[in-house]
Amino acid sequence: MTPAPRKPLFSSDYQLDILICLGLVLAIFIPYRQVAGHRFTEFDDGIYTFYNTYIIKGLCWESIRWAFTNTEAANWHPLTWLSHLIDRELFSSHPGGYLLENVAWHALASCLCYLAFLKATGSRLFAFTVALFFALHPANVENVAWTAERKSILNAVFWFSAIIAYLVFLETRSFESYGLTIIFHILGLLSKAMSVTLPCTLILIHLLYLSYHPDHRETSSSWLKYAQKLILPILPLLALSIYFSAVTMSAQSIAMADTVYPFGHRLINVLLSYERYLAMFFCPGNLAVFYPLFFQDLAFRQAIPAILILCVLSLLAILLVRRRPQLLIGWCWFLGTMVPVAGLVQVGSQSHADRYLYIPMLGLAFVFPVLFEELHSMGTSARRALTGVLLAGFGISMIVATQIQVSYWQDGVTLFQHSLSVTGDCETSVQNVAVAYSRAERYRELIEFCDSKIAVAQNPLHKGELATFKASALNNTYKYEAAIESALKALAWGDAEVSTYWVLALSHYRLGHSDKALEYLKKARAIQPARGKTDFVATIRGLQMVDLEEELKASIALLNKSSPQKSPDPAGSSGQR
Repeated sequence: MTPAPRKPLFSSDYQLDILICLGLVLAIFIPYRQVAGHRFTEFDDGIYTFYNTYIIKGLCWESIRWAFTNTEAANWHPLTWLSHLIDRELFSSHPGGYLLENVAWHALASCLCYLAFLKATGSRLFAFTVALFFALHPANVENVAWTAERKSILNAVFWFSAIIAYLVFLETRSFESYGLTIIFHILGLLSKAMSVTLPCTLILIHLLYLSYHPDHRETSSSWLKYAQKLILPILPLLALSIYFSAVTMSAQSIAMADTVYPFGHRLINVLLSYERYLAMFFCPGNLAVFYPLFFQDLAFRQAIPAILILCVLSLLAILLVRRRPQLLIGWCWFLGTMVPVAGLVQVGSQSHADRYLYIPMLGLAFVFPVLFEELHSMGTSARRALTGVLLAGFGISMIVATQIQVSYWQDGVTLFQHSLSVTGDCETSVQNVAVAYSRAERYRELIEFCDSKIAVAQNPLHKGELATFKASALNNTYKYEAAIESALKALAWGDAEVSTYWVLALSHYRLGHSDKALEYLKKARAIQPARGKTDFVATIRGLQMVDLEEELKASIALLNKSSPQKSPDPAGSSGQR
């Protein structure tokens, strides 16, 4: 019997798309594999993982209810909290598991990005180029290598899923696909409020689809019908975005800095931020986890170059709209999706952030497939060869740059030391280096670091905060008298916080000064936040204070009844940090 002829291994277009997606996943794994050995950072990771009492409890009804009702971290994103609760069940306190899951979500988002733009344009070249930049651009490292940014990746997954469902709806007008669009939009909003711009982005996707499928365009005599077809399906999605925007504004009201930075200054920062993001995309160097916002930088004359750049690029995109509408669509994508995070509503004290470019960069990436499509005029073989060389060059260079950028995220000390090297001394980064040294129990390095930064600090309160870190490190290295001296300097500089009084109480206790220890402990307890909050450290510290206070009162009572004086055991459990 003659055997049946074997079919080619890859005999359909779908199999080629699967190969492309697998290639993207492999390319992502090359630079990001190192996160398996990374640690949590001290910048928001505690809120989302190791300092959050509800996350530590794992997936239980109490934590699930909390996920849907709290506005911790100045956000309402219950789906993000649920993902962290599941991670706690899967990986306990091991950061490698959390971070590898981030990589997996990012890989899924990159594949969906490819499929979404393939569906929109029908061009594998366009879809692969955009997805390649999304997958490997070093500016996206912050979203993947940072546990706290799980929300951005989840949002991207549902963002691209909604686009695919909407494109199916455009072709089929089916109720099911439109329903899926709404569901994915809601899931994206439950992950991160960045999805509020999705409805307007779907209009751009519709226009991109029409630019590649001219047979679906309406005739010039039915513009009203065409506008209705374009806008009416967006209205329910837009209503959801407006509602979630109001919820997010309410959640972020505490963190908003509108009263600190007047509208005029915030507008200038928006213009400067657009210029910075353009530079960050096309020349991604000197990336940092925190870019401080300095008030003196917000002068109108500094925004003039940004205004000129934005005007010139906008005019250029408009002039080329007939020949290359993708450029105007991509430019509008970038400008529009950046609006919620550009800084017009200022949350926190950063001027801009790498993570905010995650979705907006896609619009800027449109430039490259348009460039490749222009190479058609060079002839088929030459075009393919040059396009392949350029894509390979972009891919390899981004992998190398991303590999380096990911390495900075290995721990909090490395991350913020690098940030300081990029931005110069910044109080937020300096404090985070100190926290990272403390949490890693690298006390001698912490003392040296604090001394070096106190010597150059201009802000007395900042000096005080560093003196408190130093006092805590001295206390943990059994130098109690030096710890007391440093803590008293911190008080003199204005850092009258719980940590300062706690170090004073603990150091006096270990020296046997029960009366002094009790005095400072009472001051610490007077300003200690109520227990039962999400901050695990604050809760444990509160319990430690209660235990130490009871022990000190008992010790003082014993001293009043007996002679000679007996000092408490410095190795007692209540004296441990």
